[in-house]
Amino acid sequence: MKVFLDKKAQQVNVLDERFYTLDNKTFYPSVTTVLQSYPKGQFFEQWLRDTGNNSKTILREAGIKGTNVHNAIENYLKGATLTWIGEDGHEAYSLEEWKMICKFMSFFNYEGINRDTIEVEGILFSNEMELGGTGDLVVEIDNENWFIDYKTSNALHKTHRIQLAVYKRMWEQQNKGRTIDRYGVLWLNAATRTDKAPLQGKGWQVKEYTEYYDQDIRLYNSIRHIWNEENPNYRPKNLEFSNTFAMKKAKI
Repeated sequence: MKVFLDKKAQQVNVLDERFYTLDNKTFYPSVTTVLQSYPKGQFFEQWLRDTGNNSKTILREAGIKGTNVHNAIENYLKGATLTWIGEDGHEAYSLEEWKMICKFMSFFNYEGINRDTIEVEGILFSNEMELGGTGDLVVEIDNENWFIDYKTSNALHKTHRIQLAVYKRMWEQQNKGRTIDRYGVLWLNAATRTDKAPLQGKGWQVKEYTEYYDQDIRLYNSIRHIWNEENPNYRPKNLEFSNTFAMKKAKI
């Protein structure tokens, strides 16, 4: 969710995070919003039936965990120092989150990564595709340009694959003359037990999807037609709130 404070008016504007804009006039949906129209599959439907009312709580907690790990990695790549347990004994991250952060460090310590080429949390915006998004990491590995998205989920889904194909196209549209050679998910919750630098370590792996690019762009286009049909007049919800309240003193 994007929150903006108008200091002069002391008004807070909350813009729906599912949409992107450059001029506050033209709004495009995010890639992940469009991909919500893709079928979740029978296993997901069965999981919903099995967990019942607990499903929302589980998904919310998983989302918080993923956000914390993403933010930690972003802060580290931008120069911040990460500390799990401070001098006051307070844990900045849960044990599970810190394990995933450590797995990222295992990946990032690979000597073939060119740290001078890092692009972190880049905003992607395409007028041609009428679409927006945010990429996790673009970096050169062994002289090849990689687009990498972090995932902390228990499983990977086809929408993750499609998402990255779309990110590749959007990134190349914004960076004329430059290309993404390879792309994949850095899965920080994998069941791998062996090291295979630079793409795999204990409990993590880079799942590459480059070979599916053409197929996944076609899939995305089909999904977008469905999304457009169901959302013909899409606009973000822009909520406005006063930022300060004070009790007025009664006149005596």
